[in-house]
This record gives sequence, C-alpha cells and structure tokens, in this order.
Amino acid sequence: MKQNWKFLLLVLPLLLSACSSTIVNHSRCGTVNFDSRTAVVPFSNNTETPLAGERAMSIAAAVLESKGIHNLVVYKNNHQGRVLFPGMNKVESEKALMHWAREHHARYLLTGNVNEWTYKVGLDGEPVVGLSIQVIDLASGKIVWTAVGSENGGSRTALSTVAQELTNSLIKGMFC
Repeated sequence: MKQNWKFLLLVLPLLLSACSSTIVNHSRCGTVNFDSRTAVVPFSNNTETPLAGERAMSIAAAVLESKGIHNLVVYKNNHQGRVLFPGMNKVESEKALMHWAREHHARYLLTGNVNEWTYKVGLDGEPVVGLSIQVIDLASGKIVWTAVGSENGGSRTALSTVAQELTNSLIKGMFC
C-alpha cells in the first residue's frame, strides 16, 4: 500500500505537467523606467480570432497594474468591434498608435503581436496562445524590451487563463 502512494506521488507531477507547456524568451530586464507614463495599445492580430489584439492589450494592462505599474494610459476603442483604423495597413496603424501615445504624453509604448489565440481542434480542444510584446521608447522610436512566448493549456482550461498566465510570464521578464 505504501509503495502505491510513493508511485502516485512520483507520477502525479509528470501527469500534471503534461497538461500544459510554456515557452518564453525575453530581452534583458531593467531598461524600462515605469515611473514614466506608459501607453498600452492593441496588439496586432495575426490570427483569425476577432479582437484578439484588444483582448491581449487588456490582459497586458491588467498584469502591469497588478505588478504596481499605475502610470498607464490604455487605448480605448470606441468603435464597438470595428476595424481600429479602417483603410490603414499595419505600418500606418502602428504610426497612428504611436502618435496617439505621444498625444497622451507617454514615454513608452507597450504593444505586441498575437500570433495564436485559439482552441486546438479535436476532442479535448486545448487552448493555445502565442504572443510577442515590445516596449518602444517613444523619444527614440527604438524597441527597448521585447519578449515572445507561447503556451497551451489542458482541455478544461479557459483560453483567457492561458493568455493571462503567458502574459504574466512574459511581463515578469521586465523586472529583475
């Protein structure tokens, strides 16, 4: 009987870790001064999931707030799900968002790309999220910090949970 418990204690962590996986890479930390105002704008949506970029922005802003970063200005889309900047290509819309951030006296711009935001097709339908995040110094226009990662969860995990866990892992890389 004791042997069964020992075996179960050894195998249980392996079974639980098989339910999800995360890969995260980020640049060196300590380059962003969060005492300065930071604008958070919608991420570019490279998926077929509507509004994934706005969802990623919302989660990123909330994660930053939860880490004590309160000098944020978050983009509000009042267009109720319509295209952010109709008729603009990706480069033009990025320039428009940078202009918006400067108008709001931000020093930094936090943005990114949503590369995956879906449930895997199949019986279990596991949630999968892939994100990249960049912080741009608006004075120089240069990227001062970046991270990229992907995560998938178990079949009973919500997509928003996986997105929040991944965003938290990525943003944690900004702080030493």
